[in-house]
Amino acid sequence: MLAHIRTWSAAASFAAIVLTHSQSFAGLVAQYDVGTGANASVVQVDFTNGNAYQITLRWDTPMNGFAALQLSTSSISGAALTYDTFSFGNFVTGIGLGADYQYGNGDLWPIENYWHYWTKVDGAWEMAMFGASDRILTNGSADAWVFGSGDVPQSVPAPGLALFALTMLHRRGRR
Repeated sequence: MLAHIRTWSAAASFAAIVLTHSQSFAGLVAQYDVGTGANASVVQVDFTNGNAYQITLRWDTPMNGFAALQLSTSSISGAALTYDTFSFGNFVTGIGLGADYQYGNGDLWPIENYWHYWTKVDGAWEMAMFGASDRILTNGSADAWVFGSGDVPQSVPAPGLALFALTMLHRRGRR
């Protein structure tokens, strides 16, 4: 009986640590599910205050990274997207989600005051060496927009991580 109580106590402590660390590290404010279709991609938006938003985008017809951002922001109530159009493509200047909004076009110090575009297909995030209009989404791919920093997008915790840890510790305690 005492071993069972210790196991649950350890599990609860571990879950509290995981949840506390995940919330402070990732700053995930909201998750959205937009669009319809058999394919799914993720669009993540990271603001300089540490807030992150994650949008699961579902689609059937081919779509590029810029169209994914447009569909994401136009489908969420209160979201905003501003951009400039040039002969070489679109330049995102502002994104707003929830209470967060940031605008920049790289003209003020620090020169990082613009939206950096990141992509991930299988594995690690990579800063895009091309425009979002040139990237064709694939099922399971992810795009991220990070404002004001060349840092890799935040690691947003997988849902259910703490529940999985509790289940594993509970099973271990039954043996």
